[in-house]
Amino acid sequence: MPMTIQATRPFFAVSTLLAFALVADVATARAEEAPPAAANFDKAVLPFFQQNCLRCHNAKTQEGDFRIDNLSRELGGGGSVGHWLDVMDKISTGAMPPEGEENRPTVEQGGRIVDWLAAWIKQGEAARLAQRERVSFHRLTREEYVNTVYDLLGVHFDATDPGGLSEDPEWNGFERIGSVLSLSASHVEKYFAAAEAVLAEAYPDKPIETTVVRKRALDLRGGPSKEQIEQLEAEGLADKVRVDLWPGAHIQGGRPGPGNQMLNNGGEFKVRIQVSGLKPPGGRAPHLTFYADKLDRMLFEQDIIAPENEPTIVEFQTHLPPGGQSFQLMNDVPGPSILPRSGRAGRMPFFSLSDGRIPWQLKLTDEEGQPLYPFLIVDWVEWEGPIVSAEAKSKREGYLPTEKGDIEQVRACLTKFVERAFRRMLAPGEIDKYVALVESEIAAGADFFAAVKTGMLAVMCSKDFYYVVEGSPEREVGALNDFELAARLSYFLWSTMPDDELFELARAGRLHETDVLREQVQRMLSDPKAERFAESFPQQWLQLQKVGMFTPDSTLYPEYDKYLEQSMIRETTEYFGEVLRNNLSLREFLASDWTMVNPRLAMHYEMPTAAEDRFRRVLLDEKDHRGGILTHAAILSLTSDGTRHRPVHRGVWIMESIFGKSPPPPPANVEPIEPNPVDAPKATIRMKLDAHKHDPNCASCHRKIDPLGFAFDNYDAIGRWRTEEKVQHGLGANPQVDASGELPDGRSYGGPEEFKQLLLDDIDRFNETFVEKLATYALRRTTTVDDRDDLAKIAARSKAADYRLRDTVEALILSDLFQKR
Repeated sequence: MPMTIQATRPFFAVSTLLAFALVADVATARAEEAPPAAANFDKAVLPFFQQNCLRCHNAKTQEGDFRIDNLSRELGGGGSVGHWLDVMDKISTGAMPPEGEENRPTVEQGGRIVDWLAAWIKQGEAARLAQRERVSFHRLTREEYVNTVYDLLGVHFDATDPGGLSEDPEWNGFERIGSVLSLSASHVEKYFAAAEAVLAEAYPDKPIETTVVRKRALDLRGGPSKEQIEQLEAEGLADKVRVDLWPGAHIQGGRPGPGNQMLNNGGEFKVRIQVSGLKPPGGRAPHLTFYADKLDRMLFEQDIIAPENEPTIVEFQTHLPPGGQSFQLMNDVPGPSILPRSGRAGRMPFFSLSDGRIPWQLKLTDEEGQPLYPFLIVDWVEWEGPIVSAEAKSKREGYLPTEKGDIEQVRACLTKFVERAFRRMLAPGEIDKYVALVESEIAAGADFFAAVKTGMLAVMCSKDFYYVVEGSPEREVGALNDFELAARLSYFLWSTMPDDELFELARAGRLHETDVLREQVQRMLSDPKAERFAESFPQQWLQLQKVGMFTPDSTLYPEYDKYLEQSMIRETTEYFGEVLRNNLSLREFLASDWTMVNPRLAMHYEMPTAAEDRFRRVLLDEKDHRGGILTHAAILSLTSDGTRHRPVHRGVWIMESIFGKSPPPPPANVEPIEPNPVDAPKATIRMKLDAHKHDPNCASCHRKIDPLGFAFDNYDAIGRWRTEEKVQHGLGANPQVDASGELPDGRSYGGPEEFKQLLLDDIDRFNETFVEKLATYALRRTTTVDDRDDLAKIAARSKAADYRLRDTVEALILSDLFQKR
């Protein structure tokens, strides 16, 4: 009875890439979904193996060189996890027990074993990730490091620049799990380089002079010869020349930049652009982008709508590292050819539409003066910098001595800096090593202030700076002290270090008091820095990092571009922020009569558009077919594959993000759904999946997950509403979409709106999942069975507050779970 995959009829077969047996039906009661305890192994699954497997895979008989009797029965499989995954795979694919065996188990019996093992392994993984020693170290994420550096020293360090910090690994979408954020030698080198760059900008060797440089259109466009420019100057026309940017046209290199001398020291810069934007009726608005070539980073982008004779001035602020840079200013929308003969003006200056264009060039407007294409007209680009704001200066005060050579002042300044950087009070004598380092640098001939900066550099390279540290090496401590609570709170809601008010409350030993803590939660949620939580948490909870991972096929979806992709993601994060700011119910995430759109997304949804390129709250009409996050284009896109929508992917996403359940891994030999044959009638993906229901082996899997995804078949791979599914190949007309379905408990729905109502009926289950996701983000660790009672209490408080979001966040923070290690 060898444990190898055989070419037999699958015992637990499926025919779609991500179809798998779920842990339990989505409609079963929460009491039936409790993860298995390790002590239940002998009762729950051992009899199955004794009857079907152990006689051929034991100490004496080892078919296929594989044993089961000696595999670990510790929680999650212990050191035998890989072997247990092999066992699951053999059962789910039907390889084991092989055909011909007497009394082979039924499909349902095998499915229950696979479900139990999957949940058991998942529970063990969570327990390992949540394991805590006496001292817990949670490395700052890249985003948290950047925010902390600014609040400590007033420097907008950009960790995404070349040579910056590495991307953070994630676990189930979360990028804050302490046990996943490991530290390597390369990390230490990057932290050292980052700290050097930050301190060099905060305390430059020479005073920084802020200058303003403006480049007019003649400087930007190129083309006219020196003689033509002199003639334009003489005729008083030089300042009337404008740059005409057709769709796809760009100004590149040093022209839109200020010159390298201004950028040599890096820092903060403001860029202003005077520009007009002509939008054709019913068409796309021109899209201004400003891109840093060497940094591979978009500095600014925005749709522009402004009449030719009433240009607007757009302004943005950006941080640039020291060194020369080159930039690209572009009208980034699709359009006609921009070759000199038919498109851009070439060597001939452009003044205005009224002055006309060369006869052989394409017209910009129709006979009524309406724009024919999305067109930009740029008048000038202005740079101001480097800029050091009063706020940035205030953050740096008190860290450098005012008297050269005063070591006692060095000690006082470093003490203030270290306490802020380490986010706690210092132990007796802890500052001595940093003062000693400064003294040794001075003794070696270093400049006094350079020596102090070396001491500060050592602080920023300490584990106490780039780790959130909790616990004590001397003794077991269950509860957080007030400084640890301040740090956990600030990194939860602000993604940065505690501010002065939190520090003072921690120093006074009052932060843990319920009334004080409640007051701080409301203060912090009302602070603009809470927007970081409103952006970061939904991105991780809903796994929005995956949007665009499979770029939609440009032939099938020519209108898809990066700005639409970013607008999709922003809709969901702006939506979360609106719920948070107004303390709306968690029900809004499942169904609502409003959403957040900008003009680009409104056009994608075929909704009325506004002129101003910003997100705004809009009421939905029934014909919009939107409402709640499940119909956001970002969610519908990330659960597709770039060419087709994927009902199974969508069902899995709902299972994980809405119901908090992780399905077992798919069998190794599952075949993907093949494209429609050219000589067969056109069929929807649902039709192909429904075909498997005639096979009882497949039906046991598909009946649990398919209904969760079928509800959204009216939405294509980029989230557009449709009533028929476009099938590339095959015979006949495109088939009509069928978005109806039936859940395993017998409840049915006729489309997405009815399905969302079923989800609202199960609001308590979503509430429990949301609380668990929120706790994972806040605690920087996975939750385990030991947290179940605490999570249930928080969910109950959320329910008592009618599931309002801010109240749910407050309930978590005031809980024992949040305030203990």
